[in-house]
Amino acid sequence: MNTIACRILVVCGLGLATPILAQSGAYLFSTIAGTPGVSGSRDATNGAASFNFPGGVAMDARGDLFVSDILNHTIRKIARSGTNWVVTTIAGATGVPGSDDGTNSDALFNRPNGIAMDRAGNLFVADHYNHTIRKLAPYGTNWIVTTIAGLAGARGSTDATNSDARFWSPTGIAVGTNNHLFVTDTANFTVREIAPQGTNWVVGTIAGVALNFGFADGTNGDAQFNTPAGIVAASDGRLYVVDSGNNAVRQLQMSGIDWVVTTIAGGTGAMGTNDGPGSAATFNFPNSAALDHWGNLYVTDQSNDTIRKIAAAGNDWTVSTIAGTPLQTGAADGLGGASLFKHPWGIALDALDRIFVADYGNQTLRRGEFVPALGLNMAFGKIVLTWPTAATTYVPETSPSPFSNATWTPMTNTPVTNGLNVLITDNPGAGAAFYRLRNTKP
Repeated sequence: MNTIACRILVVCGLGLATPILAQSGAYLFSTIAGTPGVSGSRDATNGAASFNFPGGVAMDARGDLFVSDILNHTIRKIARSGTNWVVTTIAGATGVPGSDDGTNSDALFNRPNGIAMDRAGNLFVADHYNHTIRKLAPYGTNWIVTTIAGLAGARGSTDATNSDARFWSPTGIAVGTNNHLFVTDTANFTVREIAPQGTNWVVGTIAGVALNFGFADGTNGDAQFNTPAGIVAASDGRLYVVDSGNNAVRQLQMSGIDWVVTTIAGGTGAMGTNDGPGSAATFNFPNSAALDHWGNLYVTDQSNDTIRKIAAAGNDWTVSTIAGTPLQTGAADGLGGASLFKHPWGIALDALDRIFVADYGNQTLRRGEFVPALGLNMAFGKIVLTWPTAATTYVPETSPSPFSNATWTPMTNTPVTNGLNVLITDNPGAGAAFYRLRNTKP
C-alpha cells in the first residue's frame, strides 16, 4: 500500500486553545524508473532500468505506462508489478535508427516522440525524424508496427491518404473520442487530423498554414502557431495544443465544420514563470500537456523545469506551478517546489489523476500524487479533522508518535460529508496525538 500522507498534524491533549491547520494540499513526486543522470537502455525494475532521453508518455487502462525512448529509438513499457515498475522494450532496436515496419525489435524508429493510446490498446507514435505516424498493434505478447501516414525521409505538408501525405517533424499526437488522430506538425507550424476510413488513413490540416508561423487566434488557416509541440484531446471534442515557440497553450474547438483557435494561457511570446490568470501567465518553452477528469490541464514547462496546472476559472483559466522550482534544475523527489526536474517532457495521468512525467534530462520517469490538505480544529472539546470529498481513496489514521516505527490506527468514527469536505471527530485524551491521511491505492 502507498502510505504517502498529508503532512502529519500534532495535538497536545485537550488543552489546545487555537486551531491548527495542515499545510495546503500539494503534489508529492517520486522516481519510479531510471536513475538520475544515468543513461542507457537496460530493461529492469525501478531504478535499475535506464533510458536515453525519454520523451512522450501514454497510459493504458491497466495503469501501465508507455514511453518513447528518443535517443534509443525505441518504445518502452513500464508495467506496474505490486509496488514496483518493470521496464521492457516492446518495439525498436536500441541505438539503431531506421524506418522499417515489423514486429517488436524488427521495427525501427528515428527519434520517436509523442505517443498516444486508443481504447482498443493500440499505440500511435509521432516518428519525429522519419516524418511519419506509426501504429503499434498488440498481438498476443508481440507488437506489430506499421506506418499509417507519411513517407519515411520525405518532408512536406501534403494532405492526402496514407503514404501520400507528408509531415515535417511531427511531435505530439492525441486520440480523439471518434478515434481520429490529431498531430502537431511542428516544423510546418500546423495541426493535422488523421481520420480512419476503412483500412486507410486520410490526413487533413485543421489549423494553421504550412510554413506560416506566427501567433494569431482565428479559424482554421487564419490561426498561427510557432513550433507546436504537445497536444491532448478532451472528452468534449476540444483539443489543447502546447504552442512551445509562443510560450502559450491554445484551445481548438469545432464550430460546425471549422476549428476555432483561442489562447487560454500565455501567448505574449515572452518567456517567464508568472502564475495567475491565463492572460497574465508566462511559460518557458512548454512541451506537453495532459487532462484530468475535471478538465484541468497539466503542462510540462520544460525550460522552467516545472509542472504547471491550468484550471478553468469561469470564463478564464488560472495557471499555477504545482511542482519544481522555476529555473532550478535538479533531480530531487519531494513535495511541491521541493521536487526538482531537468527539462520535463511527456506527461500523462492515470484513472486516479496521478501524474506521470518523463523527466527527459534526468533519464527518469516520475510520479506525482496529490496529497490532500488535512485541516484540524477544536469544537466542543473534540478534535475535528477535515479533508476534501474528492480524496476518496484516503483514510484518516492516528498515532501517539510521528516516527517511522510508529503504529498508525485507522479512525473508527463515522465521517460526515459537509459540502466539499469530509469531517470526522476524535477525542485523543491526554498527551500528544498525531493524524495523517493514508492513500489506500498503490
